[in-house]
Amino acid sequence: AQSVGGDFQSDWSTPVDVANGAASAINLSLNMQRGPDLPAAWPRRKPEHLATVDTLPDGSGKDIIMKNCSGCHSPNQVSASSYEPKGWASNVEDMAELMVGSGVPEMTTDEQKVLVDYLVANLPPMPAPDPNSRFPHELMQGEARNYRSVQYNLETRDVETHDVAVDPNGIGWANQRTGGRISRFDPESYEYTEIEPPLLAGAKRARPGNLQINAEGIMWLADPFSKRWLSYDIANDKWTNWLFPMDPKVDQIPGANPVVHHNGKVTDTIRGPVQGNSLVINPHDKSIWMSGPGAVRRLDPATGEWYTYDSPTWLATQKNPGGYGITVDGKNRIWEAENLVDKLARYDGVTGEVKVFDLEPGAYPRRMDYDNKGDVYVGLWGVSKILKIDVQTDEMSEILPPIKYNGAYSIDFDKSSNLMWVTLQTADYIARYNTDTKQWLMLPLPQAESDVRRIEVDQKLTNRIWWVTNGIDARIGFIELLK
Repeated sequence: AQSVGGDFQSDWSTPVDVANGAASAINLSLNMQRGPDLPAAWPRRKPEHLATVDTLPDGSGKDIIMKNCSGCHSPNQVSASSYEPKGWASNVEDMAELMVGSGVPEMTTDEQKVLVDYLVANLPPMPAPDPNSRFPHELMQGEARNYRSVQYNLETRDVETHDVAVDPNGIGWANQRTGGRISRFDPESYEYTEIEPPLLAGAKRARPGNLQINAEGIMWLADPFSKRWLSYDIANDKWTNWLFPMDPKVDQIPGANPVVHHNGKVTDTIRGPVQGNSLVINPHDKSIWMSGPGAVRRLDPATGEWYTYDSPTWLATQKNPGGYGITVDGKNRIWEAENLVDKLARYDGVTGEVKVFDLEPGAYPRRMDYDNKGDVYVGLWGVSKILKIDVQTDEMSEILPPIKYNGAYSIDFDKSSNLMWVTLQTADYIARYNTDTKQWLMLPLPQAESDVRRIEVDQKLTNRIWWVTNGIDARIGFIELLK
């Protein structure tokens, strides 16, 4: 154990045995000065407001970044990154495999080698920070003093536990994007287990995408390596494949012939990759929606039919404007973040109307949710703000968290009380905002560089907020306000 308070901290204590059902004591003394604070940034990266692709030297590697990488994320994200040589090789290999069948320029084996050599030479690893280097120096007061953080550290550190969801029994689940499995953590027994999606013929492993769980306990996720969406009936341990309608001349799975409605016309394919950044289950009709490259996709599980709607941004430019967070508003319309061009797109699945809203330059909208009035809230990661959209009037207003360069990322509402929870990803906080009183509750995570990409409120136990880390160490856990 270790204690931290103000500008001081203790040394780590020696291990203490605790007998079952018994108590034990540890004495800690705040006799050590804390180290310097870590600037807000992505784990082991330069702050993105200081790092741009222009800082990289010219060369074939930079050309590959601009040609192959910028279709899915900003090239500045690459220039701010840093890995060990093994990490760069693994990252490039994984991205190259993901490009296959994704509608973006694919990398040859030679290009992959050139890119890895370039990245290793120009973006070496940064040192590990002090784990306490993002804790506040002011002593916490009031409600902020009365919470706990519980986490489970996965044995394999680099499996990218990217997304979290809570099932009807209060169990937390997380996808392992590079580990190919699904994590399960019981908050009462602290039991941790894993399951693995069944593989289709020819697949070496799964790549579970963003997962969500509906009120009936059915988990939904995408698996681009097998070109499918998946549903998993948790109670009955039953998997179902929903084969994604890709181009039959190139990548269609034998035997897959689903009906696709593309912008209102019947076809047999969906443009873009199998996996989008975010998935939402429409509470009105139980349909499954996922973000895409300037488009949204919908699967109707009752009929097996697919629907896809293109954004006017894509139609006007034929360039990927991004496709990040996605949610449903109170009028049963779908909102999507076009993160690469600082826009939001709103889709009406009934009338087919699509409307685009411009955001401020550099906003980089991430993930979003709706409150119990049906209004939409979006994390503007690039400018460290939260955007609220009144769905009755389309009026937009901003909410400013109390930390600069906070990286507002994922939002989830406690629907019973209309409290908004948000992960401040580059500052290592999970925060609560009261939309009525305009008050913030700031709860620091247990260590620096947690890299929390998604949070979810347990709607039956709303003082418990689940999170996962996607950065250096894979973890699943929750924070809990103590009553």
